[in-house]
Amino acid sequence: MNYDKTYFQFFTKQQKALNIQIVVPNSIISNVNTTKFLGLIIDKDLSWKHHILDLKQKLNRACYAIRATKPFMSQRALKIIYHSYFHSVMSYGIIF
Repeated sequence: MNYDKTYFQFFTKQQKALNIQIVVPNSIISNVNTTKFLGLIIDKDLSWKHHILDLKQKLNRACYAIRATKPFMSQRALKIIYHSYFHSVMSYGIIF
């Protein structure tokens, strides 16, 4: 296990911070407030705020790509761009 890339996270609605350290041989595992797991950003409150902000940036880039190529592409090609870029970002992790 790579302890430099390992983090732990408490899920709580409490306002006070818990001061807990996990110590393994020659390393301390850090406590984080948000982490990225399988492409989804999870925070300690289990809210979607941070994930939505990240998703918003990705979707803005997809909208720009579609808008920039619109004058040069056919309707069919724009649909392919939409499904490959915008729709795939939007539908990933929707089950959660």
